[in-house]
Amino acid sequence: MDKKRTIVTHINPDLDGIPAIWLLKKYDPAFKDAEVRFVPAGSRWEEGDPELTTHVDTGGGIYDHHDRDEFTCAAKLVWEDLKKRFSLEDEAMDRMIEIITQYDHARENLWPEPNSDRYDFSLYSILTGWKMLNPSKYYEFVDWTIPALEAIHKVLQEKVLGEKALKEGKEFECPWGKAVVCETYNDSVLDIGMKQGYALVIRKDPVKGFVRITGSTPHGVDLTKAYESISELDPTATWFLHASKVLLRNGSSRNPTMKPTKLNLDKIISLINNSK
Repeated sequence: MDKKRTIVTHINPDLDGIPAIWLLKKYDPAFKDAEVRFVPAGSRWEEGDPELTTHVDTGGGIYDHHDRDEFTCAAKLVWEDLKKRFSLEDEAMDRMIEIITQYDHARENLWPEPNSDRYDFSLYSILTGWKMLNPSKYYEFVDWTIPALEAIHKVLQEKVLGEKALKEGKEFECPWGKAVVCETYNDSVLDIGMKQGYALVIRKDPVKGFVRITGSTPHGVDLTKAYESISELDPTATWFLHASKVLLRNGSSRNPTMKPTKLNLDKIISLINNSK
């Protein structure tokens, strides 16, 4: 029976040491059930078997970046090693590690509007708040942060797929400017399209048949007339117009009773283009 391994990081672990622990446990079977121990920053864990002990973000070694004159961090060193050893390819994780490295080098201070309150909703700030509310609960910090990292990874995976789906979409001109329509299960194309500057994004679920439409407020989109025209022509489907007038929904995870539209995308586009 294999002996249990130990992962060691510094006390009051940060958004570098914890992701390093997560990555080892997630991708290396040898570390799946590894115990976690904490030492003062820069120190090493001397109580365990050296052959079964791995230090991250402390103690020197291959996963400690503090003696390296380069833009890296413990999580990045772990990820690069795992990619080589297990032939991993994951653009979402690459992008995630880049943000973690920026935080570890205080590069968030160079981001646009660095003092904006919006950044206080980030995992980095949430972890800081947990430490203020629960000092010295190092194990809890790890336990609380790892599920959040999993969630962020999932969001970024969907974002990567959504960006690819958007590139494969069909562009057209709508009354408010450039628009795009995509047939994909990936709902993130709606937000991605808005951030890329489209006036309107239409997504159709190729399996369920639901259609979701998002318009841009800065482009002056108002889907009221489109909603009225579509509802009149498609009375058996469930359509919902948000109070903002830029969100027209047929199908929602918040309402599983909604019925999909029978209209094809060309007809929906035609109704939208004649609704301004």
